Amino acid sequence: MRLLGPDTAVASPGFTNRWAMMVPAFTTHLCLGGPGFGWSVLSSAIVREHGFVCSAATDWTLFDVTMPMPIFFTFLGLAGAAFGKWQNAVGPRMAIGAGGLLFGGGMCVGALGIATHNLPLLYFGFGVLGGSGTGLCYTPPMQALMLWFPDKKGLAMGCLVAGFGAGGLAFVPAMTQLMTAFQRVPTYLGPVGAVETSTHAGALLARSADGAELVAAVQATSADLAKISGDLATGLYVVGSGTTGAAQALAIAGVVYAAMLSTCALAICRPRAGWLPAGYTPPASAVDLPSLSVDQVMRTPQFYQLGVTFSCLTCGIYGIFSVAKGMMSEVFSGALPLLVTSGFTSGYLMMLSLANLSGRFGMATLSDRIGCKNTYNAIIATLIPIYFTAPLLVQQVVSTESSLPLYTFVGTTWLAVFAACGSISTTPAYEAALFGAKNVGAVHGRMLVFNSIAAVLGPNLFVKLRTNDELAAIGSPLSRVEPSRF
Repeated sequence: MRLLGPDTAVASPGFTNRWAMMVPAFTTHLCLGGPGFGWSVLSSAIVREHGFVCSAATDWTLFDVTMPMPIFFTFLGLAGAAFGKWQNAVGPRMAIGAGGLLFGGGMCVGALGIATHNLPLLYFGFGVLGGSGTGLCYTPPMQALMLWFPDKKGLAMGCLVAGFGAGGLAFVPAMTQLMTAFQRVPTYLGPVGAVETSTHAGALLARSADGAELVAAVQATSADLAKISGDLATGLYVVGSGTTGAAQALAIAGVVYAAMLSTCALAICRPRAGWLPAGYTPPASAVDLPSLSVDQVMRTPQFYQLGVTFSCLTCGIYGIFSVAKGMMSEVFSGALPLLVTSGFTSGYLMMLSLANLSGRFGMATLSDRIGCKNTYNAIIATLIPIYFTAPLLVQQVVSTESSLPLYTFVGTTWLAVFAACGSISTTPAYEAALFGAKNVGAVHGRMLVFNSIAAVLGPNLFVKLRTNDELAAIGSPLSRVEPSRF
């Protein structure tokens, strides 16, 4: 435990290479950001875990598989707020080490929930444990880099939280490859019409290959098979005879992440008291600005005004990330099946991850030049028209079946993610400017509560809107049917 103690987390007098501290800090956030922002690549698989080719009657609903992401970000904020003072007391090594084990262990528990089809266990592992581990690991690197880079706070925060955004760039292709490696194709019964079928309690039953019994089955169409990898035939498949490989992929990710975060915990440290970069003299305004304690900050209206603005800006991107793959494969592929293929969908996810990365770095760097307040105003001016026009673009894609509104939607959502994720990286520097840099890690931990609110509202709002559209689509033709004809 001495290796993780607060005394060992202080740099030796001869250590001056502050850029070396960027490596463990960036890698920490790289690990933390993958599962949260890349969740849709897993949710689109586990929604058909039993049916494999398409959802079976026993599979989880879209709402069920969307919820792990908001739970994850909720507990990120709660843990960051609850343990902010403890993180300052024990130092970055202990906080990241404990959080890394909790984070990796949560991924493994979540994988067990997928394997056993236990939804509460998935929520507890991925959401509660994984999110809490992220909350413990998130702010200590931020606090350390603020002290190492007093002259470049925006750049330091941009580089750091760009790692959180870049996590999806690594997580999405890694999960795709692992799921492909561990997936098991279900038993094929034959084409529709060649197999005896019946229904019971809303479930499709089909005669097994040997004809001895009726088994639960799903019917795969060409549209269903276009959304998954592999050369499969249309027809009937036995429910539960295959697996998407999502559980094994998530378990491997958990072990790898725990090992990487433990290594980062041993590598990171703070500068010794009184250290300043060579040639840097703090401006008079920075010297005179007192660093408020966490309790003092919580009594200021500026904290809550910034928090509400922060929550509104990020609400939409959490909704986009939670349903991105499902929206492309379920909504847009029906209107443009030749264009919106599985490859197009994967490319869209990678574009969003790139926007997440570049927005965090770009906007934080910009804040060093024009100030945090002006950067926030630019982000707000960018996001308001995009949030209002996005639903209209979705409607245009579905109604006109044209590629122009689709590409417009892709471009505007990329810009929305770029701008909104820029607010995530700009906020810590804004807090340091308002309240002082000394306790910015603990202060930002409290600010993450507003981030958690956005993470809950965004995905639920998107799922609610989609459910309403589905009910309207079903109800529209039914309203024109005359009951007397039946």
